[in-house]
Amino acid sequence: MSYSIGEFARLCGINATTLRAWQRRYGLLKPLRTDGGHRQYSDADIQQALKILDWVKKGVPVSQVKPLLVRPGARQTDNWLTLQDNMLQRLKEGKIESLRQLIHEAGRDYPRPELVVNVLRPLRSKVSANIPAIMTLREILDGIILSYTAFCLEGDRKAPGDTYLITGWHLADPCEIWLEALKRTGQGQRIDVLPVPPATLAPEILPQRKWLLVTTGKLTSARQKQIDLWQQAVSLEVITL
Repeated sequence: MSYSIGEFARLCGINATTLRAWQRRYGLLKPLRTDGGHRQYSDADIQQALKILDWVKKGVPVSQVKPLLVRPGARQTDNWLTLQDNMLQRLKEGKIESLRQLIHEAGRDYPRPELVVNVLRPLRSKVSANIPAIMTLREILDGIILSYTAFCLEGDRKAPGDTYLITGWHLADPCEIWLEALKRTGQGQRIDVLPVPPATLAPEILPQRKWLLVTTGKLTSARQKQIDLWQQAVSLEVITL
């Protein structure tokens, strides 16, 4: 079978921007072209993409994956820690635009769920001390993350899939709303963000939307009861961190 880049992205769970980068920058995928110049991917391309993704999840720099597809035993060094350290250094040196550019490049080269889990969340943990200077760096980093997420969300405005609203619920760290939204960009969905968890929530006022609630801690019986009530009126998923 053959697949368009949108179909291929959904099947592999990799956004189209990353797929293009893997092809153009690293020669990792070689789809055929239609007479109109559109990419057409095959089942073999899907298997190749999943192999690439497997190496990336292990922390191999995408620039070093190509020889590993031929010689799988030649394992390379972990790239996630290197990315974290590069970003942290730029942050501490006040190189905000340089950090912003590095995050944009990483979001193009790597699947965004991997970027969030393996780079951005650990990086935020490294600037979490209750010290004014560190707290200021954390706010700068969060501002860049919010800006980048908003950029990715805007790119999905014409996506063909469902429309979601994502917000926090019993959540102390609002940036986690944006990180969860970022993980879902490029997947054929349109997502709007409620950036600050409301004191009280009423998903039922927008029953046509699908809701994503980001929360922390154990779901108590009272919270589960509230979720059950909401799910009678709307499509609602709870993301427990």
